[in-house]
Amino acid sequence: MSGRFDRDTRVVAAGGVLRAEVDANWSAHLGAHGGYVTAIALRALAAVAAEGRREPRSIDVHLLEPVRAGAVELDARLERRGQTLSTASVRALQEGATVAVATATFAEAADGLDHAGLVPPDVPGPEGCAPLIEAPGGSEVAQYVEYRPASEPLPLSGGDRAEISVWMRLVEDRPVDAFSAAFLVDAAVPALLARLTTFVPIPTVELTAHFGEAAGTDSPWVLGAFRTLRAGDGFAVEDGELWSEDGRLLLAARQLRRVLLPAAVEALPGGLE
Repeated sequence: MSGRFDRDTRVVAAGGVLRAEVDANWSAHLGAHGGYVTAIALRALAAVAAEGRREPRSIDVHLLEPVRAGAVELDARLERRGQTLSTASVRALQEGATVAVATATFAEAADGLDHAGLVPPDVPGPEGCAPLIEAPGGSEVAQYVEYRPASEPLPLSGGDRAEISVWMRLVEDRPVDAFSAAFLVDAAVPALLARLTTFVPIPTVELTAHFGEAAGTDSPWVLGAFRTLRAGDGFAVEDGELWSEDGRLLLAARQLRRVLLPAAVEALPGGLE
């Protein structure tokens, strides 16, 4: 674990308990970044369930409270180990209070049917897209990610679609694996911000991700394609995918987000539905 991402998401066993140290530099607006917390949770889950060649196939994370910088205790349990699947759960605690819970499924690769129901966006590669100088909202975690918007609409452009397409990579040029993919799928700005012209916090409440072909990907770049399915009642539902440079689906996710819309922010004509 020589890179910053691996060091800052490290999980260690101490006194029979798994622990991690949440770094304040990986923060968002209300605490530790949701994707960063997801990566830590996935490491804890892998510690108890990723025996042999069993790789993560899915993870479901519920962020119950803002996760503060400092120590976090990870109560990870192997719920079941079958012949082909392992299921594990973890509760993340700070000062005795549960701040996040997650479950994950692990399995070896097996023969099966191949089907591609999604295709990547038709956009230029990362070398053909200009870097984003400053990420909207000024989140601390943006210092560790390079962003290259791949198509319109751009964040805070007042566009007619709640969609974001962006190339992303960790600035330390780390190849993509399941752990970094779990972080990067939450690293882009919320797709709903493409409809707005003023920034509002839209933090993740729950994230479910299904892993594809992250193993064996040498490039550090992923193409994130995100779209808001619905916003209303103070929440938004967002779907997204991460694609490799050669067009392979690395991860598909759905998020429930909280829209913290202050009274000073005016809704667009027609609302946000």
